[in-house]
Amino acid sequence: MATAGKEEKILNEKIAIRIKQLRVEIEPIQSKFAKEHLIDRQMLSRWENTKDDRGITIHSILKFCRMINISLKEFFDDKIFF
Repeated sequence: MATAGKEEKILNEKIAIRIKQLRVEIEPIQSKFAKEHLIDRQMLSRWENTKDDRGITIHSILKFCRMINISLKEFFDDKIFF
């Protein structure tokens, strides 16, 4: 697997920050959020990990968006991405 370049790492970090930001607005406790949304807490932790070079797939971002009832557009329509 190829390593992520600088721009990809920056995007991965922004996505992780955005996921955590949205999750905290709904439920500050990660394990509680995971339980309420029937996902593994470790998966959620990986999604929120800003140092994970693997990043997150668009499918996982969509899954997260559906959990919190927002669109992909709403997810990415944030100042962090501009």
